Amino acid sequence: DAMVVLEDADVDAAAKWGVWAANYHSGQVCMSVERLYVVEAVYDRFVEAVKREVGKFKIGYTPDIDSPYNCGPITFPRQLEIIEDHVQDALAKGAKVVAGGGKSKGMFVEPTVLTDVTHEMKIMRRETFGPCMPIMKVKDEDEAIRWANDSEYGLTASVWSQDLHRAERVGHQLEAGTIVINDAMVSYAVTELPFGGVKKSGNGRMHGPEEVLQFTQLKGYAIGQ
Repeated sequence: DAMVVLEDADVDAAAKWGVWAANYHSGQVCMSVERLYVVEAVYDRFVEAVKREVGKFKIGYTPDIDSPYNCGPITFPRQLEIIEDHVQDALAKGAKVVAGGGKSKGMFVEPTVLTDVTHEMKIMRRETFGPCMPIMKVKDEDEAIRWANDSEYGLTASVWSQDLHRAERVGHQLEAGTIVINDAMVSYAVTELPFGGVKKSGNGRMHGPEEVLQFTQLKGYAIGQ
């Protein structure tokens, strides 16, 4: 799912919650942030803030309620192979690892932040489903929208701007089933809000009246005089 950071965003908040949304359950959530488009005016500040946030993460697992860990294991070995393949493909095509990127240890993968990414890379085109943050620098809002929509997926997207009217306007142009403004991945928890995707991310809806209405048939009536 795409995340767009505009030049008037709260950069620290965007970095904090972007890192959380990319690494929650080690990135193995259907609404995880998988692609980031950051306007060049705040790009460097955002990347530095992301690096600070990722540096706070601890990797491991415990069944205790008060777990000290932020990233747990990957679900199965085949997923480890996909994550490694996407990261190595990006590096081979010019991407740089600016945080994390260590080899997997058992079923654990270190959160990885990549820059200098392009849409020629698998990590920007396919679902990685792992703790990875590929961050792409864009010139402006229009370019961010264009690249965000350059995908066959469209479940959720997030827009970061302190101008809510602007964020909503950008959200209207993004091809996704749910738009979250100044947050990420939280829409599913709002049970009154219809949840679902477009393109290859599906066409049905959960939650809200739309969940029931999709099982009905609309009937049109025309009455002559």
